[in-house]
This record gives sequence, structure tokens and C-alpha cells, in this order.
Amino acid sequence: MRTLRVIAVLSIAFLVGAGSAEVAVRAKGAREGKDPAPIGNLVSLELRSDGATIARSQLVSPSGKSAKMILRDTVDPKNVRMVLRVSTAREASGAVCVDYSLLIPELAVVKSGRVSVKPGVEQTLALGPDLTAVWTALPVPSRAFDDWVRAERARKTPRAS
Repeated sequence: MRTLRVIAVLSIAFLVGAGSAEVAVRAKGAREGKDPAPIGNLVSLELRSDGATIARSQLVSPSGKSAKMILRDTVDPKNVRMVLRVSTAREASGAVCVDYSLLIPELAVVKSGRVSVKPGVEQTLALGPDLTAVWTALPVPSRAFDDWVRAERARKTPRAS
């Protein structure tokens, strides 16, 4: 039950920002007085068309269980823009196996499959003639996750022009 609570906190934290997720993971480890046990995997999906990013989604999937994210139109909440379902498991090699189901009604994309992703290394997968999925998966918590949070923080920091 404690693991489910942590997963819920992390999922909400990713909606707010990667920095909040880092705090939640570190707080759990500090509360128990030891390194926190792995609770799942961060899965990041970036959709690109003609080299430009058109969507980027992140969620935490508990190992062996499925996680689902539904993105709705902000103007018309009844309109579903994307549905992503993932289930993750760690392989003996250290890679994260991601079983996925992706639905993008606007682009008539309905895909499902399995992709093996080395932690922190992008895995590219063609979804159509001009649509590419870039997968990233990281164990949570882990050093790779901490590095990813730092990189995301640096990417989102406004730079003076």
C-alpha cells in the first residue's frame, strides 16, 4: 500500500514538474533512513514530426503493472487527444521493457507493441511516414533518474537572451 501511495505522489508530481518528483523520491528515502527501493519506471514518450516535437508525455509505471494517461483538449474536455498505456518490467540486462498502447485519434494512429530501452538512452520508433516516437525509460529511483531530473530542470530554465 505504501508503494502505491508513493507512485500516486510521483504521478501527480510529474504533472507539476520533474523537480517535485525528485523531492518526493528523496523524501521517501530519507524517511526510511536508507536508499529507497525501486518503485517503478519513468516512461517518457516524445512524438516528433519532420524533426519537430509535437507532444511530450511522462508517467511513472509501477513494475509489472500498467499505467494510463489520457490527454484531453483544454477547450473541449470531451475531446481525447491521446491515450497512452504502458506496462514496464526490468530486464536482466538492466534495460526497461515497455509494453505500450498508443491512440491518437486526430492523426488516426493506433499502435501497440514492445520496446526495450536502456536507462537514459533514447529509443526511436517510426509510427508512420512522418511521425516518430522517441522513448526514454528510467528506473525510479536511480542515479539515471536523478541525472534526468537535473537535465530537465536545466532545459526548462529560462535563459537570458
